[in-house]
Amino acid sequence: MRLLPAGQQHGLIAVTGPVSFPVPDKRVPPAPAVPAPVAAKLWAGTLPDKFIATLVELVSTSRLRATVETLAALHTRHTFSPNIGPAADLIAGEFTAAGYPDVVRLPWTRNGHTADNVVCTKPGTSGSGRIAILCAHYDSRMETLSDSTTRAPGADDNASGVATILEIARLLRGVDLLDTVRFIAFSGEEQGLWGSSAYADAMQAAGVDVHRVINLDMVGRPPADGSVVVERDVGNVVAGNDAASQDFGAVMAAAAADYTSLPVKLGPIYSSDYMPFEAKGYVTIGAYEGVGNPHYHSTTDTPDTVDDDYLTAVTRMTMATMLREWLDVVDESGAGVDLYIRDSDTDTGDQPSGVPHWTSPDLWVRNVDPGTGDDPEQGHQPPINDQPNYLYVRVHNRGSTEVAAGTATVRAYRCDPGTGMIWPQDFTPLGTLTVAEPVPASGAVRVGPFLWTPHIVDHECLLAIASTPGDHAVPDVFPGPLNHGLLVRYDNNVGQRNVAPRLSVPGGKTSAGLTLRGGTNATSNTLVLDATALPADTSLVLRLPVRVLDGAASGSGFTVVARNSLWARLALAGGVTGGLSGFALAAAERVPLTLTVDFSLLAEHLRRYPVVFSQDQDGVSAGKLTVEITAVKELEDLVFGNPRSGELHTVLCPCWPRISQRNKVPFWQIADGLARGFDGCAFCLPEHHTG
Repeated sequence: MRLLPAGQQHGLIAVTGPVSFPVPDKRVPPAPAVPAPVAAKLWAGTLPDKFIATLVELVSTSRLRATVETLAALHTRHTFSPNIGPAADLIAGEFTAAGYPDVVRLPWTRNGHTADNVVCTKPGTSGSGRIAILCAHYDSRMETLSDSTTRAPGADDNASGVATILEIARLLRGVDLLDTVRFIAFSGEEQGLWGSSAYADAMQAAGVDVHRVINLDMVGRPPADGSVVVERDVGNVVAGNDAASQDFGAVMAAAAADYTSLPVKLGPIYSSDYMPFEAKGYVTIGAYEGVGNPHYHSTTDTPDTVDDDYLTAVTRMTMATMLREWLDVVDESGAGVDLYIRDSDTDTGDQPSGVPHWTSPDLWVRNVDPGTGDDPEQGHQPPINDQPNYLYVRVHNRGSTEVAAGTATVRAYRCDPGTGMIWPQDFTPLGTLTVAEPVPASGAVRVGPFLWTPHIVDHECLLAIASTPGDHAVPDVFPGPLNHGLLVRYDNNVGQRNVAPRLSVPGGKTSAGLTLRGGTNATSNTLVLDATALPADTSLVLRLPVRVLDGAASGSGFTVVARNSLWARLALAGGVTGGLSGFALAAAERVPLTLTVDFSLLAEHLRRYPVVFSQDQDGVSAGKLTVEITAVKELEDLVFGNPRSGELHTVLCPCWPRISQRNKVPFWQIADGLARGFDGCAFCLPEHHTG
């Protein structure tokens, strides 16, 4: 092995000749793991933190589960069994399906046995020549090592580690990393690290600069305290790489604290595929669930013993570790500028945003021409269809440096109502404005108006993105598709108003149209309708395609009140939450829903009652929408539309006593009702009556 330049901390002369390793046994650590002295930090609102936070949230629990189940479905993955080839086929196929052109199967031979290592390469951007390896073994075994025929599902040991590297590879396909990364699934691990030894020997012989190695072996079954062990090099064949390994382990421990709720312990590397690399002087770490799996090397190591949430958290920790080391994006934490758009009245720009994060008070609409002298600071007005409306955005700066006039921009967008929107394809731009005045440190400015002509009644799905040199938004550096809800929650430069505002008299009836969307791929979905803020005498009905109801694996809260071959109606009472889980949606599919609310007779005047509609895709939040019902009494300064007659009335109208509560739709202004298709009553509003 060649000597490496100063600063490349693994640059040590390897032990001469091949090193043999015993059959691994993860049940007996050479030293106990101890709690890591690390605490979560407060994220900055700048790159790279918010980008990493957004990306790790994309980890899909359902995809991890599917990989574990697929690999464990093979009768055995024993290195000497006929199934070792099909297992390699499956893994290579997943890398290829993720879009990687450089996927190879590298054979090794030992003691008369041959199998393949599956290697997927993601080129780096820096030209450094350095290689980072994320690896896991894909073979499995029974307690008797030579038994290559008995059922050995190997779900935790080690389909869990393979699932993690496949998921990370898929998510990082379009993300620039400085160093080249090789995702490797090794065979022959259970026989004595045969596949990884062959690969480490080849790397040394070729003089490859293997800069870092992360090994994942059994990461799906948490111990009683829910912790993960970050394994570091302590001694072993080469002592001089210990310090760098322990520093790298500290990065992983910090990633666990910052981006997951995993308790972290620190332990030694042992009995797995990082050991041949350590023996060459390379810097290695690992993630491991710790001792105590009673299904170790047993027919009972099946997917039902794997904890999906734990596996998801370990995957996020590992991915965050890689991004902190190799993400190719400028570090803006020292720029002194941190623009943000509030997600709630109490938001100060911290991340991730709390709930709600889709009802920004810094996005508001005026439906009156500002040229008439109207002041946008008077507050939000319901948008009126088919006429120009005016969107304003307030941008804050919680940094220590003023942003000069003309250096910051704000982009505004709209989207049809619903959840599951994908950035950027589901959003239509409303324009970009340069911030014409300085944004003071600890201050804010108003930007606008953006001209907007809505065509969907009483809906506001609006999004704004602020950016400036020294504080870019995630879309400035990542052109790929993103779940918009993650973008809003993890990037404080982004604000969203996803609200369907409604006025209703107590005892009135109101409705809103919604849309469920599929993701970039086929997904398993959950919808939740949270009506806990509504009084108990409220009645809600959700109309949805019957195939969604029939396709759901489980449900709660709802009562089916009607159905036919196409549609179903689900009833829900106020004060209750209803949900449906496990129904499939195709990529980019749109599913229309209608929510009808028979509003409470007990509602308080001018109180806002939110009904929150949520969607998850593959266990990840895909967005939330609030149907916000404001209760109004029958006041003389309001007008009321009668959907039955199509007329607008005042409370002084002689027809008023004959109109039911269910047919009274209130409006603050006559213009609002007229714009929504109502005609003035011939008796009380003759000047607006067209016949």
